[in-house]
Amino acid sequence: MSWLFVMVVLLLGGAVLPSPVGAAGTTGSTAVENMVFSIPANTFCDQSHMVELSLNITNLSKSEQGIKLELMKTDGTAFAAAGTTYNGIKSDLVPGASVKIAAGHTGTYHFTFGGQTSNCDDRPFVGTLTTTGTGEAQLVASGFVSSSLYSVPVIINGGMVWNATSAADNTTPPTPAPTPVPINQPVDGCSVTQTNSLIHAMSANQDVYGTATSSSIDTVWNTQPFRAFDNSCSPFSTQNGEIKGWLAYEFKAAKTVTSYSLQMKQGDTQYGYVQSPKAWVFEAYDGKAWTTLDTRSGITGWTTTKANVYTIDNKQAYNKYRIRFLENNGGNLVCISEMGMMGY
Repeated sequence: MSWLFVMVVLLLGGAVLPSPVGAAGTTGSTAVENMVFSIPANTFCDQSHMVELSLNITNLSKSEQGIKLELMKTDGTAFAAAGTTYNGIKSDLVPGASVKIAAGHTGTYHFTFGGQTSNCDDRPFVGTLTTTGTGEAQLVASGFVSSSLYSVPVIINGGMVWNATSAADNTTPPTPAPTPVPINQPVDGCSVTQTNSLIHAMSANQDVYGTATSSSIDTVWNTQPFRAFDNSCSPFSTQNGEIKGWLAYEFKAAKTVTSYSLQMKQGDTQYGYVQSPKAWVFEAYDGKAWTTLDTRSGITGWTTTKANVYTIDNKQAYNKYRIRFLENNGGNLVCISEMGMMGY
């Protein structure tokens, strides 16, 4: 075996490929479903040394074909970055996605590593080409890796045409998020507007879903904390004479609250508005201390027709949340009809 033959075998991944036959230039080999190839990307790469990867895949079939390019990093995980397009460079292919290529057309992929992006640890070293249409397809592909030190070809099937057996695209489409099932069906005009509140309508301060607590209640009217979560006009309030205090809800299982709603006291034209909160802090308990998620002040825009909704930037799941009232709109206590907590 000559040294030249050995070199060719190494370049082609250790497989001896058959010679081209026929006018069409096909290899005559058994059709393959997945064409795997190596990408020689192990070179200098940093903010001063860029590495360019470029791939071309041509559909020589007589009909449109779905082509899927998959790239993998050294640890076997997928590299799925969309390609770059500029100054005549095109990127039609998206790694991991099936892309339609018309008969006789070429799909391209280009990406730059290093330079100012300095993404050198996130490079593909292996690629796979798969057809996702029906029937058989004829493909030819090539590419190169270019760096400040050298430029080398990406050898795919020795540069020869191959017959690809098409298989249905097995990529499982993402499951759409289910429409939230209302857990708080409206009872009356004071029900929470957001029927997908994470808090199930309560009939006592504790149930199988969680526990409601507060700093105080109005003992004359028995305004228990669960009244803020019972989805009815029966209100919660602090003790008469207290314009500061807190109302809390603790979930049995941790939830990520991304917004909350407050509805003012209903059916009390004399005291409903002035007893509504004007300033407060919305907090979560991490097991050791309270974390501030939202702070509001100067809130005077209360109506009897709808709840006020406040969106917060929270991505952490907590078991316990509370609203800590700091000021009301002039009454002798703080009172609300309902409070909702939305999220996941």
